[in-house]
Amino acid sequence: MRKQTVVSGILGGFILFAWSFLAHLPPIGTAGERTVSPSQGDDVLNAMRRSMTKRSIYILPGMDVASKDQSAWLAKFEAGPAAVVAYNPHPAEQALGGAPFATWMLIELVSDILAALIGAVVASCLSPRLGYWPRVLLLASIGLLAVIDIDVSYWNWWAFPTTYLLAQCVDHVGGWFAAGLLLAKSPS
Repeated sequence: MRKQTVVSGILGGFILFAWSFLAHLPPIGTAGERTVSPSQGDDVLNAMRRSMTKRSIYILPGMDVASKDQSAWLAKFEAGPAAVVAYNPHPAEQALGGAPFATWMLIELVSDILAALIGAVVASCLSPRLGYWPRVLLLASIGLLAVIDIDVSYWNWWAFPTTYLLAQCVDHVGGWFAAGLLLAKSPS
């Protein structure tokens, strides 16, 4: 891999990180989110502590996967409510040096740099005859691909709100468009 591709990938990662930071600010970053009222929050968290012991994705109503007859579960699911809960009983324990927010930001930055390095490799394989703007749009389509592959599935299967889906589109397509403005300049 050429030095310029690596440098472009690292810079592109910082662009993705910065764009994602901005896209996670309200109103886009909070699209589709709701909070439990503070007066009920402790009750909900205490119920979760009793039922959920590990960092995991919990699906409610629960399903007995060993059972051959899932009709009772299906009836309960269709009657509602249903939930998908990403649960972490001890968030600070996964942090480097006990600093969860700093750890999460560092992991996000590293993952954005790795993704942009892949984007830089893709950009370096594109024909220069394609032209700058088509290259930018092709790189932006990486974000669209992620939304279609991941976020549409969450919207479809787990009932993520449509506003959340649209916000993810702004985040991912916008981020890859912004990074693509740099990466598309990479010579082949």
